[in-house]
Amino acid sequence: MRRGGRLLLFVVLIVVILGAVGFLFLGGGGFGSSQATPTPPLVTIVIAGQPIQRDDEIVPEALSSIPFPQDQLTSQMITNPNEIVGLFAKYPLAQGIPITRDMLSDRPGLLQPGSEAARVIPPGLTAISIPISRLSSVAYAIQDGDRVNVIVTTNFVDVDSNFQTNLPNFTAVVTGTGFLPETLPVLTTNVFSDGPPTTQGRAEIDPTLGQAFYVVPSELQRPRLVSQMLLQDIQVLHVGNFLLPDDEPQQGQQPTPTPTPSAGGQVATTSGQAPDIITLIVTPQDAVTLTYLMYSGARLNLTLRAPDDPSRVETEAATLQYLLSQYAIPVPAKLPYATNAVDSLNPQRGIFEPSLRNDLFINPNQ
Repeated sequence: MRRGGRLLLFVVLIVVILGAVGFLFLGGGGFGSSQATPTPPLVTIVIAGQPIQRDDEIVPEALSSIPFPQDQLTSQMITNPNEIVGLFAKYPLAQGIPITRDMLSDRPGLLQPGSEAARVIPPGLTAISIPISRLSSVAYAIQDGDRVNVIVTTNFVDVDSNFQTNLPNFTAVVTGTGFLPETLPVLTTNVFSDGPPTTQGRAEIDPTLGQAFYVVPSELQRPRLVSQMLLQDIQVLHVGNFLLPDDEPQQGQQPTPTPTPSAGGQVATTSGQAPDIITLIVTPQDAVTLTYLMYSGARLNLTLRAPDDPSRVETEAATLQYLLSQYAIPVPAKLPYATNAVDSLNPQRGIFEPSLRNDLFINPNQ
């Protein structure tokens, strides 16, 4: 009996020793191969060191920092406080809250009531809309946020400075000038013309006969055309109409598909797909200038710029004299023969805008 008790005690002792050794090697924190999970590295993020009100400017005194696990850091969090000093709070920020980029803006007041379009306009500038066509908008290639140049084309005519009417004036016969006899001293003048008014001309001497004759214009005065670069590097706020509250697309509604050419090569479009207006961000003075030009009948053309092109180019106004001198265009000589008579290069649309085949299929108003 005594020998069997000793054997049992020996077995229990071995089991205890083996259990202790297994605990140390398998997770007891001793010499085993398994080690405790390492603590992730920490970074410092910026928090509000004191309450910050909406539209308050961010100053260094209002900021503080706390350690934060690096593996949980997001792109919106701020690690360098100098990045946000001078910005403005969009919302009230409580003390101790981590500050993220979407809580800040470049200037105050962006959350005031109003349109979303107004929040895009930089201070000191303003937005104005001008009409466009397929030709004047680079075939509708211009999109929101693009940079464009504005070219103005207008014409000039000679006018009578007193009448403010186009020259030449009309003439009539004046008779009976002076005071009527035996009456009160009243000046009387009778103006009449046999038939329609006559266009004012000028007297010339025929070089062959040496006799004087009176020359009158054969047609109305021809306007003198000029084109010049008006504005450069202008940002486009929006192409087309802005959506009204009732025009907001419903959830799940598919946008109208882009028009595609039909089998005959004609572009089939529906109403509203071809924009006829564009909104630009300009200075207040440029807005006044554009308004005058629109109401004076001038034509405005837009040219598309590269997004990374900040250059400004000084241009010369294009006139008939400029074309002849700069591009060496000769004036054709008067020959005793000619081709078919061509009175106008563009009889359908006038001199302002070339006629394009697909215009009638884009928008009836253009």
